[in-house]
Amino acid sequence: MDIKSMNYEMKRVVITGGSGPVGLALIRKLLKENKEVLLLQRETSDRAKYLPDDERICVQYCSLENLKYYRPEKLDKKYDVFFHLGWTNTKRDGRNDFQKQEDNISYSLEAVRVAQELGCHTFIGAGSQAEYGRCSEILTDETVCKPETAYGIIKHAACYATRSLCDKYGIRHIWPRILSAYGIYDNENSMLISNILRALKNQTLEFTKGEQIWDFIYLDDVANALYLMALYGVNHAIYPVASGAARPLKEYIDILCKKLKVMDSSKIKIIPYGQGQVMHLEADISKLKKDTGWLPKVSFEDGIEQVIQFYRKRIE
Repeated sequence: MDIKSMNYEMKRVVITGGSGPVGLALIRKLLKENKEVLLLQRETSDRAKYLPDDERICVQYCSLENLKYYRPEKLDKKYDVFFHLGWTNTKRDGRNDFQKQEDNISYSLEAVRVAQELGCHTFIGAGSQAEYGRCSEILTDETVCKPETAYGIIKHAACYATRSLCDKYGIRHIWPRILSAYGIYDNENSMLISNILRALKNQTLEFTKGEQIWDFIYLDDVANALYLMALYGVNHAIYPVASGAARPLKEYIDILCKKLKVMDSSKIKIIPYGQGQVMHLEADISKLKKDTGWLPKVSFEDGIEQVIQFYRKRIE
């Protein structure tokens, strides 16, 4: 297939969840490509301070809960692509609470309605590895999903609910399933970031035995994947987004410790695996490459060095 023949116009985009780690990386990419961004943002977000100060970003205060009331009468522009990255109750204590998670389906459907009213030809959601559950196989778009958490189950349901509504409106629907992304402005409770912060504060690091097969992908590579999906992605496509180069988690841990210059075993505490620990996380990214021409560019060694330097400067 000639990828360039499938190019969709993208001058203006809409984003929910723009102050999250993936959203911030995507905004940086979009600005680099000189696109205009309409950001539907919760007014009380404590992460809004991380947004770039750029006149090409138009912020309108609208939480996910208030999407059902949102009407774009005041906007004199039509938009091309709607990136729905927003999701409520993503912290650990809410991820297995169905009452907290189920509202996300209606929020996602309202996002599709807003996309239609704004004239968007494409809707791109933000799926998750949690949709797959625990698998021992390499993950593809055709892997049978067996999600085990409320978060994973509702994400999976949102994929097909939004696809159905997009079909009704004639909107192209694309659903990336993002694996373990990391980078600057990431969740500070993640394994990588929490241990970087511990090391920089001269505290003991905490890891499991690291026997899992894992795949980390840098946030800038995720943003580039989303960008190229918007241009060239296929309607109804589900794209696992990963580096495609999985390895034992212990290898990532060793690289991280060397970068942090923490080689004394007394500075490292081994902790037990969590309940329902996924032991194999690996994806086939060939379909994403074929459809969009995307390739991950940042190695873990280079990416984690950039993250360490970022947090070192913040602490200093």
